[in-house]
Amino acid sequence: MRILVVDDDKATLRLLGDKIKDWGYSVYPANNGTEAWERLESNPVDIVLIDLEMPDMDGFELCRQIRNANFRQYIYVIFIRGRDTQQEIIRGLEGGADDYLIKPVNFDELQARIEIGGRIISLEKELNRKADVINKNYFQTIHMFSNLLEVFNEELGGHCRRVAELSLRLAKRHPDLSEQDYQIAEAVGFLHDIGMVGLPSSILSKKRTEMNGEERELYLSHPALSEIILKEIEFLWPIAKLVRAHHEQVNGLGFPDGLSGKEIPLISKIVSAASVYDNLVHRGKIPLEDVHNNLQRMSGYQLEPAIVDLLLEINLENIQEEKEKVFLELDLDDLTQGMVLAKDVRMKSGAIVMPARMELKTYSIDKLKSYRQLACVSNKVYVCK
Repeated sequence: MRILVVDDDKATLRLLGDKIKDWGYSVYPANNGTEAWERLESNPVDIVLIDLEMPDMDGFELCRQIRNANFRQYIYVIFIRGRDTQQEIIRGLEGGADDYLIKPVNFDELQARIEIGGRIISLEKELNRKADVINKNYFQTIHMFSNLLEVFNEELGGHCRRVAELSLRLAKRHPDLSEQDYQIAEAVGFLHDIGMVGLPSSILSKKRTEMNGEERELYLSHPALSEIILKEIEFLWPIAKLVRAHHEQVNGLGFPDGLSGKEIPLISKIVSAASVYDNLVHRGKIPLEDVHNNLQRMSGYQLEPAIVDLLLEINLENIQEEKEKVFLELDLDDLTQGMVLAKDVRMKSGAIVMPARMELKTYSIDKLKSYRQLACVSNKVYVCK
């Protein structure tokens, strides 16, 4: 265990350091608060033993800085006072200290306090380790489902990936969401259409107005199917509920439960708006300059007005980004003779099919489409503007 000892009295600093070394701990000495802070920034420690009465930066300020910093692990702070003053003890504990000692220091008591701190630090490390495992499993599971969507239907997988990215951008702008919510919004975006894998592939290419009665019923069931699939994994239960609600509308005319207004979870509203936007741009092929009018018609009817406002801000940024691009991303079906590839077209194995700067001819476009039928290449390519 690594212990930083901070005291402006050199004799006390040496005495404490030697004693703590005798107990088998690694010791880092510092003569003042400024030196201690520099050591903390360069060397991770487990416990800091601080004399409160120091010139320059005193122990109270050093403790506040430790608690306000974003260290990777928790640092246990013990402060030492020259006087048993209740007011200053309370001030130190309220400032973020975990324990305290009164001078002259009783070494048996100091050893016991350090051992207590060591047990707490060990528990903290074990909790962090378990949290890392949970997070790893969480992201691996989400990416596994995302890859499943890509394999099942590349267009659907691309839609979910873009919706996840846009949901994250919206969540970061929404004043009622915290950093903890950002990860959830992104995950719901990735998984919102996972229930589609249970539907006939013929439905995926149809608009809702083109579906017959049976197809429409199957399509309307996909949010509930998504929830059923995700509920098989316990740590995805909160996401499953949010995914179920991503087709609800603020006017109550959505599905599957006919929720309205505040009944719809905020993250579900965000993912719904992101999905609508992506469908307008990528499926409906509506120019970014015209998206504004479409979204305004849905505001307060299908989509939450405040979220539409955020979408419009992002759309303006997207318009600017498009103007600055030197290439376009197009479906193979949208390619025409004379276009020039801006990037290499590669097989999924990584092998180059056609190099960048190649001018497309009718036969080369047909060749790309034949590779697509064999599921060897993506449906998207980049061409120069």
